[in-house]
Amino acid sequence: MKLLLALVLFTAACRAPAGDVASLLAADRAFCADARARGVDGWVAAFDERGSQVADDFSPITGHAAIRERMRAFFAEPANALVWEPDDARLSEAGNLGTTTGRWSVTRREPDGTVREVASGRYFDVWRKLPDGTWKLLYDVGDADPAR
Repeated sequence: MKLLLALVLFTAACRAPAGDVASLLAADRAFCADARARGVDGWVAAFDERGSQVADDFSPITGHAAIRERMRAFFAEPANALVWEPDDARLSEAGNLGTTTGRWSVTRREPDGTVREVASGRYFDVWRKLPDGTWKLLYDVGDADPAR
């Protein structure tokens, strides 16, 4: 949690060159596209091997195996769809850590073919840039909008 607070504080004051920010936004969008195309395999592939996502009770789920287990049932259900779109990205001064924030939405296709939104909210992700220039998720957390 201390790491997350430190990242929030430094990213609030830092802006990297537009090209670096664009690469991070592109990584976030590619994460969404890959998860939609490959399901749980695409979801897990975006994470650093020591990365974490946050459970509903805000406890960390860490590592590829644990993240896969947590998301397996959601992605196994063909009626479920999760999409998101980043609306901001910030990088550390060194450019090797970054954050993205945006909106997410879960929809479900009903047996009659209609699609309804079942949840939506905001997310905050912390990324690490690898030496080859690719980005991997260190931390993924989302919070649902209040019930309508």
